[in-house]
Amino acid sequence: MALDRRRFLQLAALGVVAPATLLACGRGSDRIAAIDHPELLTMLGPDRVREIGAHYRAATPSERTADALQSAISNGHRLRIPLFGGSLDDQIHDDFADGRTVLVDGWVLSVTEARQCALNSLTRV
Repeated sequence: MALDRRRFLQLAALGVVAPATLLACGRGSDRIAAIDHPELLTMLGPDRVREIGAHYRAATPSERTADALQSAISNGHRLRIPLFGGSLDDQIHDDFADGRTVLVDGWVLSVTEARQCALNSLTRV
């Protein structure tokens, strides 16, 4: 089978777009698993993260449920394609850069980190 330039470019574009689409759309459970697993877990441990999350939920009545927290975290994202940069880490960085921080149980956290802790406190038992 001869591969002309046009067909090569089509296949190359498909090779880039297909994985990006799968990562951007992602399956629901994979996406939830990522957002309820804050980086703070490695630094503070699961018990402390759950405590912080419980404090945040108590202080923020509109974000007490998993659905509300997932929605709030998702709404904080800009339109980004994961393969080309952009992640929760970028969102956290943007939160700090733009002054979107909260004081929770003695910790200054980005709003995204606090929401992740709150979601973690609901999903991890």
